[in-house]
Amino acid sequence: MNRLATLLASAGIALALSACAFGTRQPTLIYPPAAEAGAAPAARAAGPKSLPIVIQPFTDARNDKSKVGTVRNGFGMPTADVVPTNNVADWFNGALKAELQRSGYTVLAAPEAGKSFAVLSGQIRNVWADMYFNYNGEIAFDAQLKQGGKDLLARHYEGTGSAGVAWGATAESYAQTLAISLANTLKSFIADLDGAIATPAVPRK
Repeated sequence: MNRLATLLASAGIALALSACAFGTRQPTLIYPPAAEAGAAPAARAAGPKSLPIVIQPFTDARNDKSKVGTVRNGFGMPTADVVPTNNVADWFNGALKAELQRSGYTVLAAPEAGKSFAVLSGQIRNVWADMYFNYNGEIAFDAQLKQGGKDLLARHYEGTGSAGVAWGATAESYAQTLAISLANTLKSFIADLDGAIATPAVPRK
């Protein structure tokens, strides 16, 4: 019975995908991810971090900046593109600033004379969401943190995420998949950032 139920569910998903596989999806990229019912809110930092950060907006270095994903039919064949309604770099930089502030960092709009600060910059390498039965998102970026011309952190980050089963290949589900993927990737980055500021070290590769 379990096997039959699985086969019927898979067939249902395949039919649903085939029925709605055509037509460009145009999600508005969001951050943070929409909360799931009953989910606990994200924990906040206990107190402010000691070193303020100036963000130099990360640049969009993706090979193809026109889209952020693909739609597939029930046979797994690409049938349409996912084209965001808002700017990918603006979305990414807004999420980065929000996570830094949520983690206790003071984000400065510009350097302040007489105060110590670090400069964060980087490049967005990949923002992509695919689907075939399930949504699958991928985020990749390079980050560099400097203080007084000295490297505190220089690393490449990659992360994934999913909004679950791809019942209808909706624009909203693509946006949620990318938001979850970005949140997961920024979590790893913030952990490294905390360590780099607490104990400056030679950049890891």
